[in-house]
Amino acid sequence: MIPHHKGTLLALASAAGFATLPIFIKFSYAAGANTLTILTTRFILASIFLWLILYLRNINASVNKKIGIQLVLLGVVGYGAMSATFAASIQYLPASLSSMLLYLYPAIVSLLAIVLGDDQLNWRKFASLSICFSGLFFILGVSFTGVSTVGVICGITSAIIYSLYILAGNRLMKTVDSLVATTYVCTAAAITFILISLLTGEFIFTLPASGWLTLLAMSIFSTIVGILGVFAALPYIGPSNAAIISCAEPVLTVCMSISLLGEKITPPQLGGGLLILAGILFLQLWGGTKQSQQTTGAS
Repeated sequence: MIPHHKGTLLALASAAGFATLPIFIKFSYAAGANTLTILTTRFILASIFLWLILYLRNINASVNKKIGIQLVLLGVVGYGAMSATFAASIQYLPASLSSMLLYLYPAIVSLLAIVLGDDQLNWRKFASLSICFSGLFFILGVSFTGVSTVGVICGITSAIIYSLYILAGNRLMKTVDSLVATTYVCTAAAITFILISLLTGEFIFTLPASGWLTLLAMSIFSTIVGILGVFAALPYIGPSNAAIISCAEPVLTVCMSISLLGEKITPPQLGGGLLILAGILFLQLWGGTKQSQQTTGAS
């Protein structure tokens, strides 16, 4: 398989994994869980599975102190601060607008990657990004009436934090195995949410079996597949391409919502989904850069 195509499939697998998160969250809330219980359980279970995989595959999980600290920060900042600011934005804004602000991150990643010398921008990649971002406006049904300044600041902050997370992950993937990195990130996030649970006492232990099964599925698909997929894709296609391809996530979420939750899709959402898919296809056929081709030899 062509390395660039392999990276694309990995990024799409990551998007599909993350796309299941809203579905599982809805099921979890219906089973009586709260946000802190969902996040804490999600990362505890994911960490246990990942450490077990490392053990069974006999993979050396040791990293030097500097890389270990960086991976811990990815877990705490990437999933702690980003989750907190995103949740805060939802308190002040419609969920669709909060999601749109979070999905500013492909543009932010591309700009920061160019400034830092991690990637190159050509007109094809710019066109692909523009097509994907236009599609997001349609699929998320954004309304800009009555916008809260505090909510907008929180939403943009979450996008910036996630952009830095993607770029930092791209640099770390050059020196550490993606599975090891994913394990450290999830473990750091788990410890963070465990501490918050202990301090607040808001963790719910009395969930029905359906609730725990939903959280288990969330830890596997929404966490392990999502995080591992994007980390594994970075050496093949670079951070900008990975971020652009991840715009498929809301398209997949809408499809799952229709099939699993019985939600309806509007014509603008359908048009937005087609635009995003067209942008990704454009990127794959004509948007490759020298940078992404050079990185394919990393693994």
